[in-house]
Amino acid sequence: MSQVELARILGVTFQQIQKYENGKNRISAGKIVAAANALGVMPSFFFDEEDRVTKDVVEASSEMHRLIDLVAAGDALELNRHFARIKTPSLRRAVVSFVTAIATAGDDQI
Repeated sequence: MSQVELARILGVTFQQIQKYENGKNRISAGKIVAAANALGVMPSFFFDEEDRVTKDVVEASSEMHRLIDLVAAGDALELNRHFARIKTPSLRRAVVSFVTAIATAGDDQI
């Protein structure tokens, strides 16, 4: 993959990719995750062996990446934006119960 293609995926210029690569600019955790997804590698790929973290931290980080991917999806992001506007706690719980019921409706048939 070229720097231009990666830059397009990450929403930055290819010059910014070069700055990330050379260490001139810092890269956010979200951009590291997005770059790893684009390249089909784990985010830890970008770190030296001595910089790698423990298995527990990697697993927690992996879960965080799945959540970031979910929230980045259009429908999930829209749902979360609207959900955040609901101020009544009981109504928020009702929405969560409703979505849970829909999501698990077919689980007993698996």
